[in-house]
Amino acid sequence: MVACSRKDSSRCVAVVQCTKADLYESKDPTDYCISVLKESGLLHAIVMAMPNTHRSEELDRLAEEWGVELYYGSEFNIARRLYDATVPYRPDVVVRVLLKRFYMDMELVEEMIRTVACGYDYVNLTRDVNYEVAADVMSFNALERAVRYLEELPDDFGSSALRFSPWRFMEEDERFSVKTLDYKKMWDRDTVKEIKARLERFTDLNENRYAHTTDNPASRYRFAIQFMSNKDTVLDIACGRGDGTALIAKVAGGVYGVDYNRRYIERAQARHHGAVNFIHGTDNVLEDMDIYFDTIVSLHTMEHMAEDRLFLERIYKRLRTGGTLILEVPRLMPYPLGEPLYPCHKREYTRESLEELLKTTGFDITMALGGDRGSYVDVDKAREVLFCLCRKA
Repeated sequence: MVACSRKDSSRCVAVVQCTKADLYESKDPTDYCISVLKESGLLHAIVMAMPNTHRSEELDRLAEEWGVELYYGSEFNIARRLYDATVPYRPDVVVRVLLKRFYMDMELVEEMIRTVACGYDYVNLTRDVNYEVAADVMSFNALERAVRYLEELPDDFGSSALRFSPWRFMEEDERFSVKTLDYKKMWDRDTVKEIKARLERFTDLNENRYAHTTDNPASRYRFAIQFMSNKDTVLDIACGRGDGTALIAKVAGGVYGVDYNRRYIERAQARHHGAVNFIHGTDNVLEDMDIYFDTIVSLHTMEHMAEDRLFLERIYKRLRTGGTLILEVPRLMPYPLGEPLYPCHKREYTRESLEELLKTTGFDITMALGGDRGSYVDVDKAREVLFCLCRKA
């Protein structure tokens, strides 16, 4: 616990990062973070920060109905959008949250606010904590400096990823004073069950797999294509609407995309006609194919599969000898749920469980990385993502 207490004079503003796609069918503020933020009594203002490219009359009306402010700003420079949204308030403390997080632990958020009010620039959590239950809490001064530093960086993948998700930049840059909280609270089973039931009722969370679009400068696909060549025949499993698969087609030879959602496949065929061979089906279509691939891409798919070992075995059979599997899955963070938050995830993985599964299905792991707040890092520093390049021996 932080020894000092937050001064009453400290101004604290919450910025709710969102797009229209973040709306459930429900318009009840208790189904979003709005109610828990208001009920906390910690905040002087709440601002919903939207991208300019996604202006929405519906969100305009909801912001007024919910009694919060609304700001439109940069689409992918999130650091700039959050800063510009808070400038009119000149707060001492900025709390960044996502709209859907009705389940935030406000006791934890309060401790994070108190920590920043005691003089720190940013509050971090250990890598075993699921950040979904918390917020990103920083001083306004730190956010202002982060925007300036980040805009001085070259416009490459790494810098774009940091501008899109500046929290890791604050964590690691020595110009910021950071306090890491060791949160080891475990939520009771009834609480977890209730949260997951509400999430399952609100929306098809399987849609989240397609939210990381290729327009985003920190897109997973933009990272993955560096491991392909124009000689490769590539398969993208769970290709969704096909935008990522079409990006692969710009660097690879023959490209195929498979998805179980017929509507997505029809849309992909219409949008990317001729560039990619799109196929409707699940991974079982691999059994009937007579094509062998140089590279198979599976980004956030395996956690949805009923039988993950069978999934990998099918991929292994369809790869050429020496072929590459590009695999990314969510890492299981122990606290505070001890299980996946999203109901559509049948499981999540520890580094050890993933490596064992890959090795016992015949793959050699040639590269292992981790994901930390949208950036790729050493696997030992993985927070929410595990990324592997695997070779068929």
